[in-house]
Amino acid sequence: MIRKSNLVRLAPRVGTTLGANARVAANRTAAVPVGAGADIIALIQAQEATFSKAHRRIAHAILAQPQAFVEKPIEDLAPWLGVSTPTVTRFSRAVGCEGLRELKLRIMGSMRVGLRYLEPPTPPATVAEAISRVVMRAHHAITTAQHTVDLAVLEEVAEIVSRSRVVYAFGSGGVSSWLIEEIQNRLFRFGLHVIPCADHQMQMMLAATMDPADTLLCCSLTGRSAELIRVAAIAAQYGAATIALTTAGTPLTQAVRLALTLALPDDGDVLGPTSMRYGFMAAIDMLAYVVAVRTQPAAHEKLRRIKQQFLTYRDEDDSQPLCD
Repeated sequence: MIRKSNLVRLAPRVGTTLGANARVAANRTAAVPVGAGADIIALIQAQEATFSKAHRRIAHAILAQPQAFVEKPIEDLAPWLGVSTPTVTRFSRAVGCEGLRELKLRIMGSMRVGLRYLEPPTPPATVAEAISRVVMRAHHAITTAQHTVDLAVLEEVAEIVSRSRVVYAFGSGGVSSWLIEEIQNRLFRFGLHVIPCADHQMQMMLAATMDPADTLLCCSLTGRSAELIRVAAIAAQYGAATIALTTAGTPLTQAVRLALTLALPDDGDVLGPTSMRYGFMAAIDMLAYVVAVRTQPAAHEKLRRIKQQFLTYRDEDDSQPLCD
């Protein structure tokens, strides 16, 4: 239950005239929690339309340059903002803080996400520049994966996967949840039994059913998923081989028997799609190719069967890939 003292009322002061957009904003955010874990940046954004002109000036400065706001002492801050010192204090209280000190502390708390999310880099000026950035970053990620993957570990992982009764591919989140589907897509065609799962509770249950003939392959870009670390321990308890495809030097690498790691730096551009995806997809393809070679002639026969069905029921052009 949220106490009334922990709520910031967004209704305008008496005598303040609001436009239509401001009234909508005020109604939508009539009471916003501002406890210790509250997002002060989001709260200021929600209230901005209801602020007075002077308060909007302060809000704009915080949203545009949070680092500068927290670093300036009050004697420099007020002139920089173009308002009086008492106005800064009143603004602090308007957003649920006791004073400027608490406001700065809460802004610093929101800044833990990183300045790139608060003061993002300059976006591409043209479509051509955007395309160029995407292609160059993808190329860099793939070549980085090539140069940082441990070939001996890749060979050992391929050997374990090739002789597994079942390969369980676990991951979650915006990227790993579909990378595990790609692991299945690459490996099933060689006759391997692959079960992908992105649900944490189901992962735990599946891990409890694993045997020494099974393999758990955990996929995580960050390598910091507590749920994956937990299920890796469960699978190991029942004798399954545990493998991670993840970033070097992360907690997940310590939780598994074998870690196939990549040293892929983040692009730092929060607006652009992360190119780390391409590096991980390249690593999956590397693993799949080595597994295919190791499992011949059985893999070759499975591929022949798939192609036979494509030729029979869909497309007589035998030059097409085994996909759609």
